[in-house]
Amino acid sequence: MKRPWPLPALLLAGLAAQCAPRQPAASDGPTPAAAEHASLGDLRITPAGSGPLTLSPSVCKAGARELFYGADFEDPASGLVVRLAVDPLSGPALRVFPRTAPLEKNLLFRRSECRAFRYSLDATGWRVGTTQDYRVSLDVDCTNASGDSISGRVSADHCH
Repeated sequence: MKRPWPLPALLLAGLAAQCAPRQPAASDGPTPAAAEHASLGDLRITPAGSGPLTLSPSVCKAGARELFYGADFEDPASGLVVRLAVDPLSGPALRVFPRTAPLEKNLLFRRSECRAFRYSLDATGWRVGTTQDYRVSLDVDCTNASGDSISGRVSADHCH
């Protein structure tokens, strides 16, 4: 029985070694752990009869996780979530609520109550598991009928 010639295997191994990096790649940005805690912007919320509170969300989650079209911006420090929900019949709205009690105390802002309500919600073409990834931005200045207000800007390049 004739043995296979080892030259092709040696050539492939040599080429593979030439393609391997000789030093670790330089990082072009924050590490994933650092990116999780980076602020996505600031929102100033003033509930009627209270002082202002500034939220600096560092987490964005696609609404598909909770079965709605939109995104949640979470501020882990305050425990509050600002939800952008886009209803196909009535349009976009914001809801602010505590992450641990989403159905209790909340503030609601409809587009008609805002001097400014600009948002974008664009699919990036990526999926994380079964969840579509979005590029999301929100720029608002609203005061509702109860006297609650919200203003500011947040954005996330990847929200899933």
